[in-house]
Amino acid sequence: MPDRLSPLDTTFLLLERDGQPMHIGGLMVFEGPAPSYEQLCQYLDSRLDQVPRYRQKVRSVPLHIGQPVWVDDDAFELEFHVRHTAVPKPGGTEQLERLASRLLSQRVDLDRPLWEMWLVEGLAKGRWALINKAHHAMIDGLSGHDIMEVILDLAPEGSGNPPSTWTPQPEPGTVDLVTDAVIDSVKRPGQHLSRIVGRVSNPRELVEHLAVRAAGSTSVGSRLISTESALGGASGPHRRWGWVEADLETLKAAKNAFGGTVNDVILTAVSGGFRALMASRGIDTRPLQIQSMIPVSMRAPGAASGGNEVSAMFAQLPVGIDDPVERLHAMTRQMDRLKKSGTPLTVDSIIGLADFVPPALFAAAGRVAGQINQRAFDTVTTNVPGPQAPLYLLGRQLQLLIPFVPLAPGVRLSTAIASYNGRINFGVSADYDTVRDLPEFLAGIEQTLDGLTKAVLASVKRGADDPAD
Repeated sequence: MPDRLSPLDTTFLLLERDGQPMHIGGLMVFEGPAPSYEQLCQYLDSRLDQVPRYRQKVRSVPLHIGQPVWVDDDAFELEFHVRHTAVPKPGGTEQLERLASRLLSQRVDLDRPLWEMWLVEGLAKGRWALINKAHHAMIDGLSGHDIMEVILDLAPEGSGNPPSTWTPQPEPGTVDLVTDAVIDSVKRPGQHLSRIVGRVSNPRELVEHLAVRAAGSTSVGSRLISTESALGGASGPHRRWGWVEADLETLKAAKNAFGGTVNDVILTAVSGGFRALMASRGIDTRPLQIQSMIPVSMRAPGAASGGNEVSAMFAQLPVGIDDPVERLHAMTRQMDRLKKSGTPLTVDSIIGLADFVPPALFAAAGRVAGQINQRAFDTVTTNVPGPQAPLYLLGRQLQLLIPFVPLAPGVRLSTAIASYNGRINFGVSADYDTVRDLPEFLAGIEQTLDGLTKAVLASVKRGADDPAD
């Protein structure tokens, strides 16, 4: 039988609506010249055998007695999913941002394989780009760059692939779908319980595990009933999307000089973005509380990509602190506490309970949850470490990688961060109508990174002027 969507994957589908597209994606800018559309399609066709999900669609189980399943699309046409466009002159960042914002605002067709890719020509300096998007139900941003893994090469000459010989497998019939769903409904709770029972062999580990889950669930529960926010509210169907480019060594120098991790520096910079945004709106940032959900991958190292195995931490961004170094110290102290509190397992513990809920009820609950204005967080900040060596597509080097994440219900601004080849870039998604001042947020990130760099240089100078005995 075909693969079945997990409860979390199904949730992402249930949240999809006109004002709530739930795809992730990004922008890849390459050195020129651009390949032809036909050349790109031929190249992609030779690689898609390695990512079967890109030729599969979602099929529901009758009466919702089981989670939906992935089935081969017997009407699959690559040309439907791969599009061709261009930016107007002069082809700079402003023109590219506008085009990308419009394309990433559009929903994918839920009746077909859940992805699109756009070949973009007309960029300045003879460059070209790919804008890709894939529904969150089929791939999570923390581990699932699978389409990038198969189309990007480590050397300009690439690795040749023979033409695809893919043939779609027949879709299962109604009886097969129902029968398999019934069997799955019996097996799945048992598998969930076996993971807990297996800990009985180590009583101390079992106690620690249950305590961590309790702590994490309590933390989120207290936030779920809080509705006060300077940022939240309904979003429209359109998005603004912009980015900040930075040097990865800048962030490493800050964490080496002042302590913490690269992630702490990232969150400090994002806090600076919100500080600048709120200040530009005339809001006093000193008492302001902005809660960020930080996705955490729960997939074991080396596990196959695809699907969502993700949990979360919830952090309060220190937007009230002006000095970037003091803000970094505050962020580091908080993250150290959170890592010991059990919060990273919170989402896993809540979503896991869906294994004990009849799928029809879970589907209804998911639809209701998508319409509730109460939120557990104000924003999302997710960091995806990428390869630190040059990558190539059809012999052209990838020069710029910017990630895109959707907006959660009730959230109007979220940030995704991706590192690549010594660079680290902040991709910021925002509601078009309510966050017209997105440039203020981007400027706040840049100002924070500049402030940390100046502080590092000053620290080095002080050390040179006053060497230790």
